[in-house]
Amino acid sequence: MKSQNVNYSNRSFEYYFSESLQQTRPQITSLPPIVFIHGILSSGRLFTHQLMPFIFSQGYSSYALTLRGHGTHQAKLSSSPFDDHVNDVAAFVNYVYQQENKPVVVVGYSLGGLIAQHVYQHEELKPKLAGMALMASVPPQGFNQLNQAMWLENPVLAMVLGQVMAMPNMALLNPYYRSVLVDALFAKTPNQQQLDALLCALKAEDLRLFVEPHPVEDSAHLSVPVTVIGAKEDKLVPASLVEASADFYGVEPVFFSPMGHAMPVEKEAGQLAAYLAKWCSEL
Repeated sequence: MKSQNVNYSNRSFEYYFSESLQQTRPQITSLPPIVFIHGILSSGRLFTHQLMPFIFSQGYSSYALTLRGHGTHQAKLSSSPFDDHVNDVAAFVNYVYQQENKPVVVVGYSLGGLIAQHVYQHEELKPKLAGMALMASVPPQGFNQLNQAMWLENPVLAMVLGQVMAMPNMALLNPYYRSVLVDALFAKTPNQQQLDALLCALKAEDLRLFVEPHPVEDSAHLSVPVTVIGAKEDKLVPASLVEASADFYGVEPVFFSPMGHAMPVEKEAGQLAAYLAKWCSEL
């Protein structure tokens, strides 16, 4: 899968795309298109290694958007970077809906999960949304709860993560920092292919994203099915915060193990992809 670029609604989008198998399997016509939204220190490419190929094999169209300031996306962020991301994703959902003429499922991973939750607050998008999947997501209470939990439970990781977000390539030259980060992201020691998949698109994060908590205020506004997915060995978004997200939306959380925060590139990511495909097929 190669990155594609398109201008739409006065915005520039960079994304990876996998069309469905409807041409070779015409009986599959009702499956919703799936839009993946990545998290920090990453890009849409993250989903092209395991999740999108499996989704393709099950007959889905899928799109993996690269957020501004990530990957090779050249668009600049404004003074409100979180709002930029939310509005960009909302516009991209509109774009995909127009391409597919079917309501869209948004799968938000980590930071992308909080962005997705805010996108689903947009009233005008309601008819264009089929469901929301939150994967190792920042909880609806926002960054305050996530940051507090990390500083209380793993202050060394919180310190290292801050350094990596500010200057990733330099920070990861430090063997100790690299060890702490890899241990936090994976349930088991990853192979080089997994590391390359996760670390190939590192860019410094705009730390203004994390200054405000950006909580989601109203779960009642959401009128589509939700699934909340976590990783049992996740040290960045621990099980307690996955459960908080599930409680907020009135659903049971789904956990995978052994799996760490790097869910899209973990060795067991095929199980996660199979779950997503099955859940989306039932919408």
